[in-house]
Amino acid sequence: MTDPPSFTRRRALISMLLASCARRAQRCGYCGMLVDPRSPWNTRLVLNDGTKTEFDSPRCALLAWRTGQVGAEDILVQDYYDRTWRRGQEVVFVVSSDVIGPMGADLVPIDMARAPQFTREHTGTRPLSLDQITLQLLMDLR
Repeated sequence: MTDPPSFTRRRALISMLLASCARRAQRCGYCGMLVDPRSPWNTRLVLNDGTKTEFDSPRCALLAWRTGQVGAEDILVQDYYDRTWRRGQEVVFVVSSDVIGPMGADLVPIDMARAPQFTREHTGTRPLSLDQITLQLLMDLR
């Protein structure tokens, strides 16, 4: 004997709800904000043991790294134009542009070859290498 269609639909809906409740929402490793998996601002720090920690923006990831809250070997960011994941050494981080991150002023990761294009398209830009990003600069962005 088969279940009536309404019972089968109800059981499927309950199963989906239980499965979604079982998943833990990912939170930013610095500020605790929920990390939207579809956000182009998501950033990852590669920890010393090879695992990755998620952040809601480059600013949060770099603050966690530069303050010593997280011991990391590398940072992975999404390029502004094509959303390709790149290592921090492969991009420039643009400061003081008119592009705003999820929590306000942020660092915009740009492929080095596209930095001149970004500078033409956006106002007040200042591209910096990863090594040029200091804790003081990050604190001033707040």
